[in-house]
Amino acid sequence: MASLKDNDHMNKLTLPLLASLLAILLLAGSPATVESAEKPGAIVRNAFGPEVGHLTNQCRGACGAGCPDSCDKSVSYECIDGARLLRVVSYECGTHEGCRAHDNCLDVCLKGGAGSGDCQSQCDADAVQVFGPEKTISWLGGGGPYDGKIIFEYTRDTSYELEPAYHCPQGSNRRCGKSAGCETTAGKWVEPVFDTYPQAGDGAMRISDFRAGPACADKVCTQTADIEITGNDRCEDGPCTRFGMEFDYEGANPAAPLECSTSTSVGDSDFIGDLIKQGADAMATRSGEPKEDDGLGQLLSMFQKVVTSADSPEDVQIKITPFDENGNPIESQSIGNDLPGRSRPIPSSVDIPAASGHLFVPMYELTSAVKPGQTKERRIRCTHQGNPVLETVVRLRH
Repeated sequence: MASLKDNDHMNKLTLPLLASLLAILLLAGSPATVESAEKPGAIVRNAFGPEVGHLTNQCRGACGAGCPDSCDKSVSYECIDGARLLRVVSYECGTHEGCRAHDNCLDVCLKGGAGSGDCQSQCDADAVQVFGPEKTISWLGGGGPYDGKIIFEYTRDTSYELEPAYHCPQGSNRRCGKSAGCETTAGKWVEPVFDTYPQAGDGAMRISDFRAGPACADKVCTQTADIEITGNDRCEDGPCTRFGMEFDYEGANPAAPLECSTSTSVGDSDFIGDLIKQGADAMATRSGEPKEDDGLGQLLSMFQKVVTSADSPEDVQIKITPFDENGNPIESQSIGNDLPGRSRPIPSSVDIPAASGHLFVPMYELTSAVKPGQTKERRIRCTHQGNPVLETVVRLRH
């Protein structure tokens, strides 16, 4: 039997652990958090946590940040109205009581008004204390152990975005049922094409006859989301492949440009570049501006702003140049890139020539930016005067 002294020592060790466990169990069972992290076996659609950062508000309860790469991702379509389709992106993710408790903890903390950095630290520490560092570190990377799976379905990426509608490209017919999509007369399934935002308000710029694919001069040669990077074209920075998108439009304000943003997902071969990009995006949500006397903090903040301003790793424009003993830059020893005068592969701003008409938006991908055997998926979204106009996906393959 343990002595009173031994019991007192055990109480000192176990009370903090029991307190943390009780806090997590209360969070997990709280009615305010049920919608954030579902139970194993659930199928949920458009379930979001608090809007904080790029990695934290989707797939609540999945082990890993956001919808991690360990989830099985698939894309399907559903028929809506008389001719259009709805695009559904599904993630089948591993989950565990610890991951669900962690995300519920985050959501309750954020909804309570605490800073994202404080919430993350608190919930990480609670998970480590209750479930141990080995499991918690594995969960943070999207690994197991799991106690089941949850399927998350999304028709949009944020709670406030509009759902895009799609239609079947020319030469194909819509098929509905369990496997909805577009089928040619030869029996080949082809990918639907962006149509409209059905819920867009009156007065917003609208497009029609959208096409995207390889470029032939100032038009799209063939409608396709799959772009083969051959290097047969010549761009400012080397061999490349040109592609683009074109459409008819109306209701535009020529004084305001078309503003486009791009998100990129790639395979493991670009893991480091994606890690840096995602890490910088997450940094923006975990801390505020550094103090004026914090030199290292100011430097890291500047680096974070440069990286987050880019749409993907290859868009990051940063250059480091050493100085000689007289304070003069040694350009021959510079590393990185600094190309403010050159065009981005996918433009972020496009001038609109008139209130209505036809527009072709040229794009390109350098051969060196896609490794042999790699597929890089780039999702492009464009707005006009803050209103959504279009979105499309291109898959760049080398």
